[in-house]
Amino acid sequence: MSSKIKFILLFFSLFAVLSILSYLYISKPATDYLYSDSEKHFNSTSEFQKVHLEYIGKVIDIKGIVKNLDVEGDFTNITLDSFFLFSVETINLTKEIKTNDELVIKGRYEGYDDLFDEYSFIYCSVKE
Repeated sequence: MSSKIKFILLFFSLFAVLSILSYLYISKPATDYLYSDSEKHFNSTSEFQKVHLEYIGKVIDIKGIVKNLDVEGDFTNITLDSFFLFSVETINLTKEIKTNDELVIKGRYEGYDDLFDEYSFIYCSVKE
């Protein structure tokens, strides 16, 4: 075989392998944070404030006192200890929550918001 044909066969073989690998990588299912296990449990919000930079993007549990409750459309925003904002889908709430209740909430930590002076969490659920 000539070197041109070998080159073309090698090129298309590599292209096919890379295409298959790319497809498999792109089509993998997204992480469902509501059903994933927590990486760490914090018994108080002050305990978390000391080490919050280590947990950006990770799923954690935090125990605290409800200071504010705000229902906006499909989401309920729960503020624990005045600095921790959790957005929970209202349909996923299994019990009635009131101000001054003690809760354990699981969520994916998004980071600290300097503007609003709060720690933000997404994909949250209230633990029983």
